[in-house]
Amino acid sequence: MKLLMILTELAHGGAEKVVLELVRRLRLHGHDVTVVSLTPEPPPEQRAIPDALLACGAKLVFLRLTKGTPWRILSLYRVIRMENPDVIHTHLMHPNLLGRMVNVLTRKPLVNTVHIAERRPGKGLFFFLDRLTFPLCDVCTAVSNAAARFHERKCGLKENSIRVIYNGSDPVPQASPETIASLKREWEVESCSKIIGLLGRLDPQKGFDRFLTLLPYLSRRLPKERTLGVVLIGDGPERERLRQQAAEVEAKCSNLRIRMPGYRKDGASLMTMFDLFAMPSRYEGYGLTLAEAFSAGIPVFCSTADSLPELCARIGDHFFLADFDGEAPDSIAERLQSALSASRYEGRVIMTNEEMCRAYLALYESLRR
Repeated sequence: MKLLMILTELAHGGAEKVVLELVRRLRLHGHDVTVVSLTPEPPPEQRAIPDALLACGAKLVFLRLTKGTPWRILSLYRVIRMENPDVIHTHLMHPNLLGRMVNVLTRKPLVNTVHIAERRPGKGLFFFLDRLTFPLCDVCTAVSNAAARFHERKCGLKENSIRVIYNGSDPVPQASPETIASLKREWEVESCSKIIGLLGRLDPQKGFDRFLTLLPYLSRRLPKERTLGVVLIGDGPERERLRQQAAEVEAKCSNLRIRMPGYRKDGASLMTMFDLFAMPSRYEGYGLTLAEAFSAGIPVFCSTADSLPELCARIGDHFFLADFDGEAPDSIAERLQSALSASRYEGRVIMTNEEMCRAYLALYESLRR
């Protein structure tokens, strides 16, 4: 089968990582895959995903679409005609809408996937256009029940108009004890009694700012002469603001060591360093790093945003939930202190990459009949 994947960009991100794993599996099953990025190539330091796609034999096309060059969307029509795929699969809001509009001319089987419960302000026009063009896709999927039902409500669609296929996530090989020990020394957290880890794009969506706001409340609850390490791995638009906030918190709390080592492509493999994984997101579609923490057997502390309670329920235990929007910080800090005493467990997987691939393959095959 010949497949065409369309995304907004190919930089670091959960949706991009999921598409990479899907493409890898599709290639192992012998299918031809072309991946189209609407935007230009990422800079060299962010080429991990494009390079991995090329390594597994996928073809890449960058349309170089920007706000100043809207006419380049016409080249998407040309790419579809040249590649002549059996199925087109678009991911995220912009590709979903553009794929529908262009496919009016190309008439290929079209799958759209909703990857997030989009709560940013100013998106009303997109939801209106989504509802208007929804009949132009053959099947729309979402990565969780929460994301599917949210998107249906925002677009005014009938319930269950959107199918659910969970993201795949295999257990991540964990870094060696020697690597962990070396990084603890480098980040100066080797003497900490416990380490809380956070991992993700430094963006307001992920809520890292409100977790840092919570830390002084936790600091007052720590046993005397105990030091807590907090390691936030990632990069993004909030980097400098979060660095400043972390420095201010650390200056006030002598028993905290807050480290922000930046983006690391081996970030998920370092979870064995953490005694607790935290995910204070404001909104989510799935929560890939949460699934990776479960697969590593790390207790988790997360917000009640969208899909996160749904994923936790599939694991059954070893998780702690907090309503960051409705609960008092001191109450959340008390629960966070309790979570630090949780023990590790045998890792659990929600859906493997192979299971995800087979679910999509079954969908693609049904559209070809």
